[in-house]
Amino acid sequence: MRGAVRQNVPLAPLTHLRIGGPADWFLEPYAEEDVALAVRVCRELDVPLRVLGGGSNIVVADGGVRGVVLSLASLNRIVRDDARITAGAGVTLPSLLRATKDVGLAGLERLTGIPAVVGGAVAMNAGTRDGETFDRLVSLTLVETDGSIEVRGRDRFDATYRDGRLRGAIAVQATFQLEPDDPKAIFERFSTSLKKRNATQPVSQRSVGCVFRNPAGDAAGRLIEAAGCKTLRIGGLEVSGLHANYFVHHGAGSAAEFLALMHEVQRRVRAESGVELEPEVKFWGF
Repeated sequence: MRGAVRQNVPLAPLTHLRIGGPADWFLEPYAEEDVALAVRVCRELDVPLRVLGGGSNIVVADGGVRGVVLSLASLNRIVRDDARITAGAGVTLPSLLRATKDVGLAGLERLTGIPAVVGGAVAMNAGTRDGETFDRLVSLTLVETDGSIEVRGRDRFDATYRDGRLRGAIAVQATFQLEPDDPKAIFERFSTSLKKRNATQPVSQRSVGCVFRNPAGDAAGRLIEAAGCKTLRIGGLEVSGLHANYFVHHGAGSAAEFLALMHEVQRRVRAESGVELEPEVKFWGF
């Protein structure tokens, strides 16, 4: 396999929350074929394999993660074909949005402010109130669970709310259909979205984004605030006073404290409203 292979790599610096232990093995493949080879080898050896994107929606256990963690950061090419943009899984959404704005292509503004990479955004169908990743997707290149590489068109997408429904496949490339527009107009929409996000979410603090999925017809943040959980704190983790569906890390916190805070919030919301909040964040190594 072409790429870097390292052992006992700390994962905390690679996540937005900045907590958690190391990975037994850390792989950074250079190309799609290298990702496929890694999947086949891990399958043959029965070694657990996880894929690290931007690290914005995961909580890593304090004891770390067994097996292999695969980083797609090197898959970072962006290619334009008229109004279509193809981006590698390791491209950050802010970089993709800047690139499309610069060439006058609109349609991805709905993803403004999401601290993710393309692969992770596809895997979880990341989005905002304005739209989701799959809204503009026209094709995906995936490494399947058997290590084969496959291209799926729109007719084979099965995404739902905050779930790309990839069923274990790894997105290594995504193609979006966009629309020509004035770069200045696109920039204005970016700026408006960012200002709104900065005013309502703790974007400058360490967090994992929304901790819980929004229940049907309601908002997790509203339910958490109604249960009196804003600024509730356990150790180094606290429910944000700006947006109650965000937990912020003040430093020296642990994954165990995050889990304890999450369970206490769930308990209080259940007692207040009868709603069972479901986590949107992913847990590794627990």
